[in-house]
Amino acid sequence: MRRVLVLALLAVFAGLGVAVRGTRAQEPAAKTKAAKQARWEGYVVRDNPATSTLDVRRKNVEKRIHYGDSTKWTQGTKSIDKGEFKQNSRVICLGNYDEKGEFQASRIDLRLPK
Repeated sequence: MRRVLVLALLAVFAGLGVAVRGTRAQEPAAKTKAAKQARWEGYVVRDNPATSTLDVRRKNVEKRIHYGDSTKWTQGTKSIDKGEFKQNSRVICLGNYDEKGEFQASRIDLRLPK
């Protein structure tokens, strides 16, 4: 009698495991790592318009942010001119990493200093 009960429970758990795997396979592609939007925030150290890059430092880590014609320059919800982004401005950069591992900004937001 115990063997039958143990075998029945094993069959139920095996069936649940297969069902869980099936639902995970149907999750939307937006949750994949490649589709996740990257974020970097800090203070502008330097702007190089010739190469279309901003160097942004957070604590003691500096990251080069690439921008282009499609990059949106904002302050909160309103669009502003890129000229308002100066050295030591606090910014939040949103974008994605390209195949070379470079941060390509889709939006750069100017923030008030802390």
